[in-house]
Amino acid sequence: MISTALEQSHAYATPRYPAHLVASRRLPDGTAIVIRPIHPEDDDLERAFIGGLSSETRYNRLLSGRKLTPEELRHLTRIDYEREMAFIALGVSGGQTRMLGVARYVRDAGGAAAEFALVVADAWQRKGVGSMLLGTLLRHAQAVGIERLHGITLATNQAMQNLARKLGFVQTHDPQDATVRQVEKRLAPAVPSVAACSNAGHFPRAAANDASMAPSFETSDVG
Repeated sequence: MISTALEQSHAYATPRYPAHLVASRRLPDGTAIVIRPIHPEDDDLERAFIGGLSSETRYNRLLSGRKLTPEELRHLTRIDYEREMAFIALGVSGGQTRMLGVARYVRDAGGAAAEFALVVADAWQRKGVGSMLLGTLLRHAQAVGIERLHGITLATNQAMQNLARKLGFVQTHDPQDATVRQVEKRLAPAVPSVAACSNAGHFPRAAANDASMAPSFETSDVG
């Protein structure tokens, strides 16, 4: 059973927070987790998550060794659900709710495509968290009318390339940077049930997007 602490971690009443997207899941080893959209009150969870990443995983995520500024951290939890989405995986360890990973996208200016990112805490890599998060993000993107997801990964990150391939992404060399690979997946048109999803609280396609905080796509989790 999901613990009370974990259940309470997503008991939010913020206007327009897509609470209908909260889901209790189990990893292949039986570990109970919750996957839900990120919330403005997740600052402490996000800060602890980023702070706990190894230097290698942080480099994979940011494509550099720098640390995020406080303003950037706040931006990660205060998203516009109409033009972006971030699903986080939560688990309980030692009685404390912890963030295990996050998958997010930000729509491009035209709204039909989006750039996405994925990162999983070192201790939770290769446990199925990455596959579950990215699969959730893909299904949501399709439901809200996104036609294409794209991102980049380091050429040395074979684990990420394997996960992308497993989930149907096409990989190509970046003609301007030999150190990275481009990954892309075209999404099929939304199924008829999307109308019901819309009535349940999904959000319309955004017409514009601020690309200044567009995410990079990286993780070391193979699924």
